[in-house]
Amino acid sequence: MKVVSVLLGLTLLVLGTEARCIGRDGGFSPANAKPVVSQPSRNDPTKVMVAWDKIVKKAECVDGYKVLVWADGMPQSTAQKIAVDKNTKSKIVDIQPCVGYRFAVEINEKGVVGGMKVKTSGEQLFKTTSAASTIKLQPNNFHVSYLWDPVKKVTDLRRATISILRDQVPGASCLDFIQVTGSQLRSSSSSRPPIGASRSRTFSWDHLLGQSNYNPQISVGGASTLPANVGSGFRRGSTSSSASTGSRRGSTSSTTSRQSSTTSMKSALSQPQYSNTLPRAKGGATKQVGPIRVQPPFINGSITIVVPVEDCAEYEFEVKFMAPRSKEVGKVSRIRLLSLADVPGYVPPPLTSVMSITWGTSGKPIYGVKTSSGVNAACLPAYFEAYDAYTHRLENEVTWLGREGNRVTSLVSNTQNQLTSSQEELLRKAGCVCTSPHLNFSSTDASLNKKYGNIMGHYQFQGMHAEHPFYKLMDHGQPVSSSSSSRPSITTPRPVPAQFLFWDKPHKQWIFAPTLGSDSGVEFGSVKPSLAKCPGDPPARDNWQYKSSVLRRWKKNVALKVTCEIRRN
Repeated sequence: MKVVSVLLGLTLLVLGTEARCIGRDGGFSPANAKPVVSQPSRNDPTKVMVAWDKIVKKAECVDGYKVLVWADGMPQSTAQKIAVDKNTKSKIVDIQPCVGYRFAVEINEKGVVGGMKVKTSGEQLFKTTSAASTIKLQPNNFHVSYLWDPVKKVTDLRRATISILRDQVPGASCLDFIQVTGSQLRSSSSSRPPIGASRSRTFSWDHLLGQSNYNPQISVGGASTLPANVGSGFRRGSTSSSASTGSRRGSTSSTTSRQSSTTSMKSALSQPQYSNTLPRAKGGATKQVGPIRVQPPFINGSITIVVPVEDCAEYEFEVKFMAPRSKEVGKVSRIRLLSLADVPGYVPPPLTSVMSITWGTSGKPIYGVKTSSGVNAACLPAYFEAYDAYTHRLENEVTWLGREGNRVTSLVSNTQNQLTSSQEELLRKAGCVCTSPHLNFSSTDASLNKKYGNIMGHYQFQGMHAEHPFYKLMDHGQPVSSSSSSRPSITTPRPVPAQFLFWDKPHKQWIFAPTLGSDSGVEFGSVKPSLAKCPGDPPARDNWQYKSSVLRRWKKNVALKVTCEIRRN
């Protein structure tokens, strides 16, 4: 009985707080109590403090909190959850000014028999206020393209999108509205060079040069591609702003170095320029767009304005940012929707999904346009130009990737050769006869192969230890073992255990062991004392031994081989 009491006492001591909280769950008082939300600084409307110290009960039984934040009008399932330590009862949260948010606190408590108990407080609505700031933007801050219809899975050429990252617009939701107006630009093929003429426009490969924030993968139906960035406006961020927000450089120096390595390669590629090479209808009034307005709040990460356009023509837009009381706080002009052939992200649908062919009673074909493809008859000239430009970009892409693959392969090979040469020089200076950084450990003894085959194979030079080189077991596609020289070895993937070949100074021998510098777990070694400066040198040949299983005594075995590998690339 005393033993049971002692065990019970020890259990309660170990459980500590958990034992005191059995049957006494943490929670809120009252159950639907709301946290207190306040703005700590009048000068900073982007931060609020959420506090729940006045409404939590049995706080000692709580294992953690989560602060829930979501925009008013959205479901709670969209809430951002911010984990908070169990000893903290307030949290500073970043929000967007002039947007109503709902706040709640979630209690997390471990159950006695496992699992997690969750209780959520009532919801508190709060919104900070701020005056609209002056907005200074450039046309290249905007991304102009055509609307992708996620239901029909087509690009709608009757509607364009003008987008900008919300964070680039200070106090975006404190505006009264954003207004877009625009006008169609007259296109003329007379100023364009013919298809076979020389082209001077630069071709951008930014999406293939390590842009981490640009995802150019686009799929249309069964087609998938990496569209190239075309046009000087897109590349340099001029007023021809079909530039994607992802094309901006994160590091000028790193991008410059990458681009310089591919300058000669890009110069060898022909550069597509197909826009406005086909004739357009002449005359008629220039189409006007807008005004089109969008109002806050802007909840998403980008602000997108959809505007109607016609005939796949080029347009020029103006965007105004208006504060309450019709006060203009920013304006950006000359935002361009380029010709369809110069819109880098546009992947034209296949010709068979755009064109229809029927046969009349006279036996002559009648050609039509399938508007379900997103292309209408007025857009056919622009569509054909875009199709040619797209095909040209794909051909350039394939050519560039092939050459780039060869360049990278050559670079890796040259780097490996340089490393090997440096290692050989170091081994030569260390006095090694075998200056190759590659050794192969093998045996023709079947029983040893079966038992220790996992630590046999390719060993690569790693550095110096005890004034001698040391090597590590590597998986370089080498055969694990070979029991017969007449039978071809089979290369199979295998896990590589930690195993080192190094000089054991106290015993004056080379040993194989799982830990560098320790003879614990050693199974193989050279006959001691070894006269070999390095394990692949002639004095070590046929002078290797292993430890017996029972008595753990060294037994020499001429079937053990450590050979010097000379690798030629």
